[in-house]
Amino acid sequence: MAKFLTDKKLAVSILLVILLWISAILWNFDISIGRFNINWLYFVFFKLLPALGILYIFLAFLLKKWWLVLIGLACLFSLFISMFLGYLFLGP
Repeated sequence: MAKFLTDKKLAVSILLVILLWISAILWNFDISIGRFNINWLYFVFFKLLPALGILYIFLAFLLKKWWLVLIGLACLFSLFISMFLGYLFLGP
């Protein structure tokens, strides 16, 4: 497992998570498949990033890397972090 997930692959996956986070903030659009509609922001902040956060925390315990726990917690609380940064920079 440790040979399969190198630090370089983990860094690339973290960059993809950052791109997902930024894409949800910058582009807000709806995806519709038939009668099923979902908002991109909702999908990223409430479905995709929390699932990736749980995965990073699980990998942190398997690989014994403490910094993955921080990335996982940032993914889990990404909506609240984004709201707080918006409050700081844009005001109430």
